[in-house]
Amino acid sequence: MKMYQNMMETMVEDTLDIVLPELDCCTCEFCRNDMVAYALNHLPPRYVVTQSGSVISKADTMRIQHMTDIRTALVQAAQVVKEHPRH
Repeated sequence: MKMYQNMMETMVEDTLDIVLPELDCCTCEFCRNDMVAYALNHLPPRYVVTQSGSVISKADTMRIQHMTDIRTALVQAAQVVKEHPRH
């Protein structure tokens, strides 16, 4: 049974939902997945094992610098995916 989770995945997916209307790119499932994967490959992982670790990690990633890093990675991802869509 998997007991660990990369909290950065959740943060990137949630942030993508917020910024996607501003990115002016395709929103199909393939492009969304490509943007998330690109962003995650350019961000440090935040693995947690316990619920309390999840809460602490989420609080830490809510800092302005982390949110800026996530948004920057998603903007870069959108540019790459827009130039080279796989759908």
